Amino acid sequence: MFFCVCFNKYLLDFLDKQDKESMIDDLLAAGMNFTLDSTSISQHGLEITEKLVGLCGNPVFKKAPLLLNRVLERCPNTLLAEDKGQFASLLKVIKSQSDMQSDSLSTAVKLLTRTTANSVQARKWVVKYNIVEKLVSLLEVNSVTKESSKSAVAILSNAALTCAHVFQDESVCKKQEPEIVDIFLKHAKADKGLAIQQNAAIALARLATQNPALLDRLRQLRGLEVLHSRFSLPENSS
Repeated sequence: MFFCVCFNKYLLDFLDKQDKESMIDDLLAAGMNFTLDSTSISQHGLEITEKLVGLCGNPVFKKAPLLLNRVLERCPNTLLAEDKGQFASLLKVIKSQSDMQSDSLSTAVKLLTRTTANSVQARKWVVKYNIVEKLVSLLEVNSVTKESSKSAVAILSNAALTCAHVFQDESVCKKQEPEIVDIFLKHAKADKGLAIQQNAAIALARLATQNPALLDRLRQLRGLEVLHSRFSLPENSS
């Protein structure tokens, strides 16, 4: 554990030296082996997260999103700080990519989902910088099945959940057009057992309860039955 702590401190120092690009990706690859112990990175999780977010948008650092995802897995409580500069770096990664196989996009949306669940300010920035539109566009042109790649499933499931977080704000729901109901309903009808079903249903429920026009559209598409089935418990559940 002591070696892991020392390595993480060294990693933080080295990530500040952007002039050594040729060596950073090798160090990131090594970091994959020394972030397995959640105790060792809990002391530096936020700092490491912030620095790795800045690297995720650079194709030179292919290991950055993989290492960031490892940090997030080992430290479930790690969030992005309410720092406008850091958040802007994260949003830049999301806005610039649409590849469903992208490790950077998958990890960035995952971190965004986790942060918007706990931060009102983060949700405001998502709205201000038009990230809702980006996430909805990803949901519109892509679908999830049990045969979909792990990356695609993660991106779309987290995109739907991030939108659900943002749709807690009535003013955001009021601005949405009826067509958004079609998009989320498509995912609420996804293959049984996929997380995106529930995430899309939560987003739909929040849209419909705060915007009468969206509720009407949901009724027209017989979507209320879908929502009922997604939120109903099995008969043998206690």
